[in-house]
Formats: sequence, C-alpha cells, structure tokens
Amino acid sequence: MQPFPPLTTNGTNKPDGFFPEVLQAVCASIKVECKAEVYPWRRAFAMMSGGTADGMLMLLKTPERTVAFNMGPPVLQSAYVLYTTPGTTVRYTSPADLAGYTVAGYGPSGTSVTAEELGRLAPNSRVEIEVDNQTALRKLRQGRYGSKAVVVINKELGRFLLKQDGDAGLRQIGEVKKTEYYIGLSRTRMPPELAERFNQALSQLLRDGTISAIAQKFDVKAAPPQ
Repeated sequence: MQPFPPLTTNGTNKPDGFFPEVLQAVCASIKVECKAEVYPWRRAFAMMSGGTADGMLMLLKTPERTVAFNMGPPVLQSAYVLYTTPGTTVRYTSPADLAGYTVAGYGPSGTSVTAEELGRLAPNSRVEIEVDNQTALRKLRQGRYGSKAVVVINKELGRFLLKQDGDAGLRQIGEVKKTEYYIGLSRTRMPPELAERFNQALSQLLRDGTISAIAQKFDVKAAPPQ
C-alpha cells in the first residue's frame, strides 16, 4: 500500500489507518496471517503488477485493473474535492466555473486523471501535475499557480494534510466526483480459492457493521454492503 493518511499510514512499528485495520479484520476472519507494508505508490503498484505482492490496498476500480486484479466489493466511499486560495470567491458546480484556472493535482494517479478531465472541460484552463499532494497544496498556498488556481485532492487526505501542515486559509469549494476504493488481489500470485474466501469475508464484515465501526474511528465512510 501507499502512504495515504488517514486511510493508510506508516506507523511506528507497523502500518496503521483505516485500510490496514480492515485488512487485519478480514485476515483474522479467514484465519490467515497477513503482512502489510508501505511503499511509494509507483513501487507498490509495480510489485502488485509484477506478482511480488499478493494484494494492494486502496485502489480505484478501472477496467484495466479488473483484468489484472481480483477486486471484491468496495470498502470505502470518498470523493475528489477542490481547494483554492482565500481571496478567490469561486464556488464549484461544473467545470465551466474553472474557466481560465490552473488545475493542479498529484500524478500519475486517479487524482491526476480527474485534474486532466477538468482541464479538458474548463475553457482556457491549464493542468499542473505534481510529484505529490503536499507539493500541490504548498504551491497553492504560496500563490505559485497564480491568482486563479485549484488543487484536486482526495477528501480525507486533503483534510488530514491541511490539519497537519496548516491550511493558510485554503478553502474547499466543491466536490468534483464521488469515488470508491477497493482492495485488489493478485490474479497471478494468489490462489483463486483464497481470493474468494477473502472477498466473501470482506463482504460479511461490511454487512455486519465491523468495517463501519473501523471507519468511525478514522472519521471516514465505509462503503455500503453489496
């Protein structure tokens, strides 16, 4: 998994956060030992794609990923939101509201895909892709994108980073789109019967409220049972 607080964090002795707790609850349910490790996003995804990891936490679902990974039910409901500087009065209701704006986001990632979609739809806008979310927010605070700029970021991560680093008056101006996050299991490395047991246990923990209780600890929203 990648560092993505408060959903996944690299704790003092072991990874913690919402997704690691969900993982351990599922593994306890099916009586297997699971080891979670934190890596940068590109390395984690490469390990998963290359068959050196059994699974990856916190994935957006895409047609390409469903071919490569066994993805069970969604685990978390979230959204991409926009932040801008204090002096800007814009409120986001549609991409047209961002005409002439710089749209920044972290990538390559689902965040940058969303930023690029906005850039295509907002007239006379431009897109800036940064190496991480902190860089995008820091440049926004410093005014380095100009007077008309927004940063696209995951709702929970944005809230965490602004609390950790100081918001400098940055304000959220709207929600771009809702998202759901999954646990992906390797189709090449994990036996199909074990993947099926894992996903069945995950579905049961969603139904019985176990995952909702974990979500409440981290002030996030579990996906509804399916």
